[in-house]
Amino acid sequence: MLRSRFEAIPTAFGKHLVPRHGSQPKRREREKEDKNLHIDKFSDIWNAFIISLRDEDLINNRERDLLIVPSSAGDTSVFQWPPFLLASKIPMALDMAKSVKKRDEELRKRINQDPYTFYAVIECYETLLNILYSLMAETSDKKVVDRIRESLEDSIERQSLVREFRLDELPQLSAKFDKLLTLLLKTEEEHDTTIKTQIANLLQDTMEIITQDIMKNGQGILKDENRDNQLFANLNLDSIKDEAWREKCVRLQLLLTTKESAIYVPTNLEARRRITFFANSLFMKMPRAPQVRSMMSFR
Repeated sequence: MLRSRFEAIPTAFGKHLVPRHGSQPKRREREKEDKNLHIDKFSDIWNAFIISLRDEDLINNRERDLLIVPSSAGDTSVFQWPPFLLASKIPMALDMAKSVKKRDEELRKRINQDPYTFYAVIECYETLLNILYSLMAETSDKKVVDRIRESLEDSIERQSLVREFRLDELPQLSAKFDKLLTLLLKTEEEHDTTIKTQIANLLQDTMEIITQDIMKNGQGILKDENRDNQLFANLNLDSIKDEAWREKCVRLQLLLTTKESAIYVPTNLEARRRITFFANSLFMKMPRAPQVRSMMSFR
């Protein structure tokens, strides 16, 4: 029930529990406001509710991460649904990419058949870029990522992605990013030279896979005669202590690695009962929330 109705829950929350500001907006403005889902206010309440379930030990850490709405909303061009709605979508998309051999249109059509698969693919791509750029300290390293990104987006625009990229090699790339995220999340100290070396080696391997195994015309991307040091020799790990950044890494890893459907999340019956009650209560007939100054005093 939660999976099928979750898309409507933020709208119901905004409709019944968020007061209107000032004069009533016009109908079109009101519809636009509802479309924005009041997501900031809703995510605060929803996340506090989910964290309370974890505090009572009704759900485990993985279930909490699958149910949380990200606080970094706005970092991607698509709405970031809780990971339990997007579970298994990226592995499925990788299987689709492996099976498509001729036309981009076929791959696009198959991905677009399920909106959540589309959301997951776009979010993973944009979040990966965001994380990679945050690690780059050298302009020459950023240029490598820029060239790969430009080549990929140009191929998509020209609908030549299937011809110019070996998409059946994407699973090994996904595995490398999984290892990278695991290493980043284990990192506690940004000045740890051993960790920096391991991350640099992983990034080098990843870029070689992209430019040599996946891209058919990417052999020259890593070559730069003006580069003074090794690729990714100087990294910026300042972000590892930022909670929002770490939350982004956790979410991305869940999207990349969760292969089974999260239809039974959470498994605890009491947690499921409370979530169902919370969701159903938003669809009850209730008066609209008044503005604070119009509320009756408790005195």
